Amino acid sequence: MADRKPPEDALDNLRRRVAEARGDGASVSPPPQSPASLALRFGGEFGAAIIVGALLGYGVDYFLHSSPWGLLIGLMLGFAAGIANVVRLARAYSTAHPVDSNAPSLKDDEED
Repeated sequence: MADRKPPEDALDNLRRRVAEARGDGASVSPPPQSPASLALRFGGEFGAAIIVGALLGYGVDYFLHSSPWGLLIGLMLGFAAGIANVVRLARAYSTAHPVDSNAPSLKDDEED
């Protein structure tokens, strides 16, 4: 029993081994998001907010017996929350991936 390490030493040893296995985490950047995954995330955020709002509104209708009003208000609040989530996500994405001002612009069909 005398040669067992205290739990703190074992935990420090485990943390050190995990840090060595991971390497330098500061130099690893997250993989870039494809346009399809970004679109699915936008849709998921928006759809989830609407579904949650509708379910909460339905729950209010069920308990308060206020037939369509809770559901309608829940849908409206879910829609507003979905818009806010999509705007927040788009703002965070455009902050993380700024537009290159030196990139050539694409010609419009009407420009000739």
